Amino acid sequence: MPEERRRFFRIDDIVGVNSEVVEKHQLDKRLESFWNDQHKFSIRNEFNYKLEQHQADLNHIKGKMPELGRYLSVLQEQIDLLTERMLETDKSIPSEEKPVNLSAQGISFFADERVAIGDIIELNLKLLPGQQEIVTFAKVINCSPARSSEQKKFKISLDFEHIHEADRELLVKHVHGKQLKSLGATRFEEND
Repeated sequence: MPEERRRFFRIDDIVGVNSEVVEKHQLDKRLESFWNDQHKFSIRNEFNYKLEQHQADLNHIKGKMPELGRYLSVLQEQIDLLTERMLETDKSIPSEEKPVNLSAQGISFFADERVAIGDIIELNLKLLPGQQEIVTFAKVINCSPARSSEQKKFKISLDFEHIHEADRELLVKHVHGKQLKSLGATRFEEND
């Protein structure tokens, strides 16, 4: 697993987090629901992921058959509108905004309660400022007492064990975007 974690960049960020330890006897049922009954925002993430994968195809069609390309673009806009409306009626999962260290493979943050290494936690994440939401089941890989300067009692580190591919891709883009923004700010400060 350490090799897997090294594949993804990590950033310090502020993210909306709602976490719940999943009891062992509930895990199979909750995971079955997770994989079969996606949240509305996970469906939108999946939809956007598929569109991005075929953007080159759409561009090719627009070049060869402009009328068909325009028609497909209108359909895409209509589907975007429908998914936005779906999300407006879906109640957002309440979350606490907190500082985290985030990658597409895992997350760490400070919490008041100790959790056991190996526990599975259902995480609802809201990425800011875009408000994209992700649900994942993560495994506790570390839980250690926080340094006295920290406001919470324990630092919890988690690996995303169960995550939809589109949601992982959304995390990759979020982390990459934050890195680029940070690098741009650093370069701007250096030029002053």
